[in-house]
Amino acid sequence: MSVIAMLQGTPEVDTVTTQSALAIARRLNVPLTGLCALPDPQTALMVVSTPESAGMSAAAATNIIELQQELLAKAEQAFRDVVTMGAHGLDCSFVHQVGIAEYAAASAATLSEAIVFPRSAAKTGEPLSLAFDYVLMDARLPVFLSGNKPFEPGAVIIGWDGSNGASRAVRFHSHLIRAFGDVVIAQNRKDAERDGARPGIAPGSLEDWLNRKGVKARSESLEGEVSSALMALASGVGASLIVAGAYGHSRLGERLFGGTTRRLLTAADSPALALAR
Repeated sequence: MSVIAMLQGTPEVDTVTTQSALAIARRLNVPLTGLCALPDPQTALMVVSTPESAGMSAAAATNIIELQQELLAKAEQAFRDVVTMGAHGLDCSFVHQVGIAEYAAASAATLSEAIVFPRSAAKTGEPLSLAFDYVLMDARLPVFLSGNKPFEPGAVIIGWDGSNGASRAVRFHSHLIRAFGDVVIAQNRKDAERDGARPGIAPGSLEDWLNRKGVKARSESLEGEVSSALMALASGVGASLIVAGAYGHSRLGERLFGGTTRRLLTAADSPALALAR
């Protein structure tokens, strides 16, 4: 088991991603792997049969290979720079995997302690956005999204509404919650009144469950719009991580009408997010 840092070949982004992943790996005392997945250059080309196209295809393949080599070099350098300064004996390795990033990330997430994506992955059109979306939404595996700043251990906030997504987020990330210790359960009490039949929604239910797991937690009541209240609480307690269920509505509904997940993903000052659907 290890912590996986998903890298894309952008030094500034990869540096922050690696720093966040390293902080988690050190706290869990597990190896760190920097993973950069790039497709086979030949698969990126359209297969054509005319003799005239042969030279063009070869030239295009060469250009793609050179671009990939440049991206790999940048990703590995950013990774090495971070771990050289802060690994302190932790086992760290850089891996280049030939393949589509979505499948490589999902495979890595299956058995990793945490898979860490850059913050930019939450934005459509960014290099790792499809991989982030695939792992979270299609593979339904837990993901860790770095904050806008390097991750520093601090309080953990659990956004709790008793939903399946929130329950999966807590279960999948229970080892992280336990490792960082200072846990705040944030709940809008109106959820309990509206969804009283939902298992675990009663105030104190999650706190009791965590206590049985050896995790001491305290509860805070949220008022008003959930994402804004979570962000305010995170700022007030100096939280480094918010654990939450992702996308209570469909992705289309979230994009059209907003939603807590979308607002957290796009918040400029949000801490790191540990998500599950």
